[in-house]
Amino acid sequence: MASITDLSRSFVVNGVELNPSYIGENQVAGWASATILMLFLLALNEFGNIIKPRNLNGYATSLFGILSVLVVQLMISILDFTPTEGLPFLIIGIPVLASYLLLLGDMPDILSVRASRGQYLRSGIPTGIFIFLSLFLTSTPMVLRQNMVEIFSASIVILAIVAWAIIKSESGNPREQDRRFSALVFMISIPAILFVTMRVLLLLNNPDTVTRERWNLDWSFMNDLNSFIINVWPVDAVFGEDTRWRFYIAAIVNSARVTLLSIVLCTILGIFIGVMRLSSNKLASSMATVYVEVFRNLPLAVLLFLIATQLGETLPLFREEANLNGWIYYSNKGIWTLTTETWRLGLFLSLLIFVWITFRIMGRDGVDDSNRAVLQRSGIWGATTVLGIALMVQGATTPEVVKPIPESPASWSVIESTAFEITPMFTAMVMGLTLFTASVVAEIVRGSIQSLPRGQVEAAVSLALTPYQRLRLVILPQALRSMIPLLNSQYMNVWKNSSLAIIVAYSDVFYVIFVMMNNVGKLIPLFILLLITYQAGSLLISGFMNAYNARVTRVRI
Repeated sequence: MASITDLSRSFVVNGVELNPSYIGENQVAGWASATILMLFLLALNEFGNIIKPRNLNGYATSLFGILSVLVVQLMISILDFTPTEGLPFLIIGIPVLASYLLLLGDMPDILSVRASRGQYLRSGIPTGIFIFLSLFLTSTPMVLRQNMVEIFSASIVILAIVAWAIIKSESGNPREQDRRFSALVFMISIPAILFVTMRVLLLLNNPDTVTRERWNLDWSFMNDLNSFIINVWPVDAVFGEDTRWRFYIAAIVNSARVTLLSIVLCTILGIFIGVMRLSSNKLASSMATVYVEVFRNLPLAVLLFLIATQLGETLPLFREEANLNGWIYYSNKGIWTLTTETWRLGLFLSLLIFVWITFRIMGRDGVDDSNRAVLQRSGIWGATTVLGIALMVQGATTPEVVKPIPESPASWSVIESTAFEITPMFTAMVMGLTLFTASVVAEIVRGSIQSLPRGQVEAAVSLALTPYQRLRLVILPQALRSMIPLLNSQYMNVWKNSSLAIIVAYSDVFYVIFVMMNNVGKLIPLFILLLITYQAGSLLISGFMNAYNARVTRVRI
């Protein structure tokens, strides 16, 4: 209530607005109405009827909500609602009235003129009372005006208790239960979300100059040149020439490539360890159990630190100029390998995609899983891989080393365009994320396999399938139903855990934005940018995994 009053109360002296928080009644009511309307429409869930309208009754309540918001905005523009009582009463009271109407569910019948007299009365009387109080609040008892927040809060609590009691006792129409549950969620969530909306508006227009400057969501400083160096690939970000936006994009690419490679490796390693845990070989199962218990219970930050320190001690010093036949140079500063032309790599990937699509088309009517067919497919995949590698090696260039001072052991360097560099920081991040996440993936695989009926495995054995065929054709396809949702969470954790790259000095998006915070001081805009980045990455991973999950299972609850 205080936020609404501060934002809508005006102090004008000699034509100068003295309230720095003032944004006007219309804007305050507009943001509040938009928040309430959004949750109201989500609770109604009539979007399907709006997109494909069949009859007005299917989306009449949504139209009523939209028109009500427009009427409220018009009333605020025409009538004089006081910022201390009238406007707060309207903004806080509308969610309570909406909760009551959602709980009753009479609006479709009322709007289609099919309601009974009881429905008209129980919906119309409270609505009429609320409208009357909103228009003539000054003539109501002082106790109502002074304690409106407490009264409305108690009303929401009572409505929520009633809704929960009705849901528990109701065993009839599932549609009615869904509607009442949506109303209950609306009652619980609307106070918190409306409070957050008003608080954010107040922070953006805070009377304190320092706070208002901190919450000034202006990212124009990102157009300035960056003032520090990061190690990036494939996006070039040059110190002193590129803007902070360029460095931000390069950092996102750094985080993405660490995440994608770690997801692939932890999936492969996790499946292998998970199957090993179920092995009848005591040595194999014991080793897998030890791996899971060690890495699952080790904090990722500690694991990254241990890997980074061990890489620094294990790899040779930079002055030693260690290499493998001149093809690969390696030291504690990095690893430089063969590089090839981009088009050759693209052609290799195109060959793999072509073979995969060909097998998919050939397997539409069923897949031949005989040993001969499996060997043929494996041979084709192997030949394609060998051909692609040969194609890349043919055009590959070995690292060219220059040593300006021959007598100095640490003066050598690799010409940038002649080699592909893998930094120790990148290696440490991939190893840490892979080892840590694979231990959890292994438990997911083990649990999903053990949840299958034992008769499935016995049936596969009776068909004389080999252990590999049993795993690939019978066990894993069925275990995927329970594995995918859990793997979805772990893959998102890989993306979020990549923020620990600062431990190994890897230039991920968190590290880059953290340094920008120290250089620029725009903490809140940069934190919001960081929040959006990780949220977008998580939603992207979740979207891909949900799409894949829809393919492996059609069961819906």
